Amino acid sequence: MTSDPKLIAAQAQVEAARTRLFHTLGEVQNRLKPANIAQNAMDSATTSLTAAAHRGADAARARPYAAAGIAGGVVLFLARGWVCKLFRRKRKQDATQAVAGG
Repeated sequence: MTSDPKLIAAQAQVEAARTRLFHTLGEVQNRLKPANIAQNAMDSATTSLTAAAHRGADAARARPYAAAGIAGGVVLFLARGWVCKLFRRKRKQDATQAVAGG
C-alpha cells in the first residue's frame, strides 16, 4: 500500500462513486420491475379519477339543474333502444286500433 495522500483520496473518491453508482442501479432496477410499474400506473390512474370525480361533484353542487339536465340526457341516450321500442309498440297499437275500429 502506498502512503501517498493524493492516491488514497483518489481511491476513496472512486469507491464513493462506485457505491453511488450501484445504489442508483439498484433504484433503477426496483423502479423497472413490472409489479412496481403496474402499481405506479394504478396509483396514478386512481389519483386522476379521484380528482376528476371531485371536480365533477363540485360542478354538480354549483349548478344542480344543469347537472340534472345532463344526467337526464345521458340516461335517455343510454336507454334510447328501450324508448324507441316503447314508441314503436304504441304506434303499432294505435294502427291496430284504427284498422279494427274503422
